[in-house]
Amino acid sequence: MFLKSLTILLLVGGILGGSAYFLHELYYKDKKLDVIEETATPTPTPEPTPDPSIAAFEAMKPALAQNTIQARDAVLQFLAAHPNSPKSAEARAVLGRINLALYRDPAATPTNIVYTVKKGDSLVRIAAQNKSNAELIYWANGLSSINLQIGQQLLVPQFEAALVVDRANSTVTIFNNGEFFKDYPAVSLQIAGTSAIETKVVDRMARKGEARVPFGHKDYGDSERFVLLGAGGATIKPTPAAPADGSAPVMPSGIVLKPEDFSEIYVLVKTGTPVTIN
Repeated sequence: MFLKSLTILLLVGGILGGSAYFLHELYYKDKKLDVIEETATPTPTPEPTPDPSIAAFEAMKPALAQNTIQARDAVLQFLAAHPNSPKSAEARAVLGRINLALYRDPAATPTNIVYTVKKGDSLVRIAAQNKSNAELIYWANGLSSINLQIGQQLLVPQFEAALVVDRANSTVTIFNNGEFFKDYPAVSLQIAGTSAIETKVVDRMARKGEARVPFGHKDYGDSERFVLLGAGGATIKPTPAAPADGSAPVMPSGIVLKPEDFSEIYVLVKTGTPVTIN
């Protein structure tokens, strides 16, 4: 009797176990396969549409290699048509280079005066007569000496500068008569506060030791130069020379530019030039 009951229990267990296995294979396993198949073929992410201004700028690049009026006009048109282009910063850099080159070309900058040197003239006298400054005339004409020759023709620049200092982007932008002229990236920009400041250039200084050195003096080439702003005594200076021990130079406070950029800013601004610090 016992053996008979045990045999019946074993048969029932085998039948129930087989049914459970069958149900597992039929339903649960199929669902797992469905999940695997679904995750194996994800929906592809569509590629972003290229900005058409990128191709437009690349196409005009060969024509921008020359500092011509046509190249300047092409960049201006590009910036007007694509003010938010990823190529805007590069386009502005090209425009600044072209503006600087054409500034020395009387045909491209008709506001500048072409002056013929007369007896008794000096750079200072010519600058005073034409509302310019002697160092700007010297720089614009690429002179190597302040000595002039009678009959010599000089470009006398007429430049009405304004500076905008951008804390967020560490740039200094110079405008001429309200028009963009050139951007200058700052090596270091340390100006206290975050609010906008309206100020001006209060002095352009050249010193050797404690003595002030005027333009044209024999020591002028070796002088330390900086532009003093009215906002809390902030200054614009060139990158300091590296110490003799090879360590990195300590950056002064204010606005520090590469030496070649500072040299341009220094001659283009004057006492009273408006400065906006954002």
